[in-house]
Amino acid sequence: MEQNIFSPRIQKVNNDTISSFLRSTAQGILIVLFGFLPIFFVPGIYTSLGFTKVYFTALGVFAALVLLSLSILRSGSARVVVPPALAFFWLFSLTALASALLSGDSQDALYGNVLEVHTAGFLVLMALVMTVAMSFSSAKSGVTRLFTALGVGAILLQVFHILRLFIGPEFLSFGIFTSPTVSLIGSFNDLAIFSGLVILVSLMVMQQMSARFVGKAFSLLLIVSSLILLAVVNFYTVWLIVGFLALLMCLYLISKDTWLKTTETDSLPVSRFTLSMVGLVCIVSAGFIVSGDFLGNSVSRLTDISYLEIRPSASATLDITKAALGENALLGVGPNRFEDAWREYKNPVINQTVFWNTNFSAGNGYIPTLFVTTGLAGGAFLLLFLGAFLYLGYKTLLVSKVADQGWYLVGSVAFLSASYLWVMTLVYVPGVSILLLSALMTGISFAVYVTVKENTGVIIDVTTSRQYGLLLIAAVLVIIISSTLSVIGLSKQFVSNVVYADTVRAFQVGSDLASVEAGLTRASELNSQDLFVSERAQIRLAELNNLSAVDPASFDEQRFAAVLAEGIALAEQAIALDGTNPNNYILLTNFYGLLDPTQFEGVRERNEALFARARELDGTNPYYFILMAQYKARIGDLEASRTHLEEAIQLKSNYTDALFLLSQLDIQEGNTEAAIAGTRSIISLEPNNPTRYFQLGVLLATTNNLTAAAEAFEFAVSLDTNYANARYFLGLTYLDLEREEDALTQLRIVQQTNQDNEIVRTLIEQVETGTYVRPEVGMEVPIENEGGVSQSEDVTTTTERPDTDLVTPLNQTGTEAGAEEEQSEETTSETPQ
Repeated sequence: MEQNIFSPRIQKVNNDTISSFLRSTAQGILIVLFGFLPIFFVPGIYTSLGFTKVYFTALGVFAALVLLSLSILRSGSARVVVPPALAFFWLFSLTALASALLSGDSQDALYGNVLEVHTAGFLVLMALVMTVAMSFSSAKSGVTRLFTALGVGAILLQVFHILRLFIGPEFLSFGIFTSPTVSLIGSFNDLAIFSGLVILVSLMVMQQMSARFVGKAFSLLLIVSSLILLAVVNFYTVWLIVGFLALLMCLYLISKDTWLKTTETDSLPVSRFTLSMVGLVCIVSAGFIVSGDFLGNSVSRLTDISYLEIRPSASATLDITKAALGENALLGVGPNRFEDAWREYKNPVINQTVFWNTNFSAGNGYIPTLFVTTGLAGGAFLLLFLGAFLYLGYKTLLVSKVADQGWYLVGSVAFLSASYLWVMTLVYVPGVSILLLSALMTGISFAVYVTVKENTGVIIDVTTSRQYGLLLIAAVLVIIISSTLSVIGLSKQFVSNVVYADTVRAFQVGSDLASVEAGLTRASELNSQDLFVSERAQIRLAELNNLSAVDPASFDEQRFAAVLAEGIALAEQAIALDGTNPNNYILLTNFYGLLDPTQFEGVRERNEALFARARELDGTNPYYFILMAQYKARIGDLEASRTHLEEAIQLKSNYTDALFLLSQLDIQEGNTEAAIAGTRSIISLEPNNPTRYFQLGVLLATTNNLTAAAEAFEFAVSLDTNYANARYFLGLTYLDLEREEDALTQLRIVQQTNQDNEIVRTLIEQVETGTYVRPEVGMEVPIENEGGVSQSEDVTTTTERPDTDLVTPLNQTGTEAGAEEEQSEETTSETPQ
């Protein structure tokens, strides 16, 4: 009889214990995961650092989600509270999913190559982070441990970078962080954003701390180290926000315990230490805001660190937005497809700048980019989310009058952090760590709201209705199955990229093509991406070039045909995987270009159709006209080749490749003198166009008028000191004039910016050893990508971060004055003011 009485109670206690254990475990996973997210990396894995963080974050979030759902199932009851801001963000994520499925390139839009921050999959992950972070409601100790872990992670991150700053980038590089501008948290600007966040949170928490030495030392270390790193990066927007908020805090602290003091307040008195720290941040911020160029250049010289990020300007992003929404107003071009929109809609004026062949994966800011990719529907839900979040913070912190000072501090820190990070997404495209921290702090703000609003929400209790129990079981089952499938798919994608990164790394250190092919094949089997397939096709192209280079007597025609067929099949497969990438079509033209159109019917028409499709996808890029001109010249159609070159010059008047090839056609056709006269006439109309002097120098050198040719090349170099091809041909001309020392001077300057160019290196060695043989001049310029900026260069081209007009170098630590001189009024540089 007694057992029957106590049995239900014991069962209830066991249920509560197990449910609490599951919930605590889920919180523990989130604490470790996000506490050390800024410094998380896996040594020996050379794939994208951002993807590594996303992958392990997703694993942790899915694990926490399953544990939380099991906890609710075990307890049999739950209070469901959905803040309007969270609902709006989920609606935004679902809109992004719909846009991705209807985009025409669903693979890139859903999860891309490495689950980029613009993909629909990443947006869903952010929504999940916000949702699971609400598990910290009514769990003050859990939130405290989370913030403590974040503080420890912040200190380790600061110490890591401070040590590398003084010791050198080779210290603690782990084979991954080989450059001083590579950060554990992501990009160098991400480090600046995080440093600004650390400063703001430290100043806020400091006001609530007791005057203990350990707390003061901890705050001093965080603030000073963050100011040092922010000074090194010199991110102007962060200085503005930090300086403004620090000034507000300073004014508040000065007035806090005088005329702002109320009879109800029991807050700690303002300490001199707190006031001095706030004053320090104000003074340093003001210095970099007022004289950022001078101080930034001084810090750059002191640390020998120079950093520059390029982004489209606000006006260029707005132009792309208008054009994209004109085609698909409701859902946009699709998540993660800003690069496609940029190629299709960019202003042709950009062709006159060094960024003419640069493809940007995002616009001026993260949120402006989402308007392009998710349309008016996605943009509307995103704005509603931001508005609802601000209103939630107002209600929670100002209207509700939180009685518990601990929860009030948690809410203030979370709301300030999330608001600061979301503001940064308006003007910049942060990396994975910053965006996931934005979602986390937003979720913590929701948790505080749920804690404060104890009487809100819907109570679900299975003891009141069996139907609730069945629905709860079904919901948990859906969560477990969907989480498992998501983890499997994401794991395949992650492993495939790890294999690909290892394959590329092995190739760079001398691995044979067979091993590279095996690695690429394995990566493709795990996760089909056009990148992997196109790389395999490139291997076939390299093999075809090797086969063509052998003696005709030993030419293996059967092997050549077999490799050619494989290459064409792989290139067509790449097109099938991503039909919006013009590079895949150009890759296929490389194979068809090896076939003689007189012997293979339809090859010429097929090649022209491929070029046309590439131009359709990237309509303002003159590069495709050059490729078409080269193809037409190879098959003997010089008139068509000239037409395509003139079309390229119309798009880009300073296009060295086109002018050089046009000169070669004039020489080949015996029209050199007429071409010289025509070029001189154009120079009279364009006296400051260095490429026209280059063209004139090439033509004059052909007529053996070496002195005049040297003068033309010298004038081109004087107009553009970075004109490598002009310097190269000036060096050749000096050699013909027997001015070896002058030639070596020019060639060594060229080598400084083209260290991997075998032609230049060999030429210098020949001149120095007295074995100089003049290289044969073909139909291509010796220095490729003249004046262009590629994603692989030290200049980072992302949508990053005042504004001239179309393309914006965001922040430039130690960038020389005059970096903007070559940019037209349609092209912009964002530099610290």
